Amino acid sequence: MEKAAGVGFPLMMKPICEGSSIGMSKVESEDQLGSAWEVARQYDSQILAERWIVGEEYTTTILQGEAMPMIRLETPHLFYDYQAKYSATSTRYHCPCGLEQAEEKSLQALCVEAFEAVGASGWGRVDLMLDEQHRPWLIEVNTVPGMTDHSLVPMSAKVAGIDFEELVVRVLSTSLGRDEHE
Repeated sequence: MEKAAGVGFPLMMKPICEGSSIGMSKVESEDQLGSAWEVARQYDSQILAERWIVGEEYTTTILQGEAMPMIRLETPHLFYDYQAKYSATSTRYHCPCGLEQAEEKSLQALCVEAFEAVGASGWGRVDLMLDEQHRPWLIEVNTVPGMTDHSLVPMSAKVAGIDFEELVVRVLSTSLGRDEHE
């Protein structure tokens, strides 16, 4: 708890290997650390405490070493939580994301670099936020993102001109270690 408090408040506490924002809590003060820790610990024994970032959230799909168009996520929720992802009708997805082309390209390159830096390959997603000073903060690398018809990866691929069937074939080819042209 001492190390988590060292991050400063507010902070986000989350289980490292859980998806869909399950087990995540915003912690405003030291007296909330214990309860947030217990929530996260229900899902993973490894817990991450990270700085709370105020700003816009973006996600970048990575497919075969290339970044797809970025999506800006907009929700009235405290953060892009489970309800915002799966049940809220108020969540908005902006693709194109609204950034200047040069800035989007720069952030996409950062996301590809982060994806490769953690040893990920094939396909996945990298989430980031731009804080109030417009500085990027990498939030996470997702190596098993959703692939439903309303998931972020197919949404981004569609804007890139890749239909769902082609996307599935390309994802499978990366998973099987084959080039898309084989």
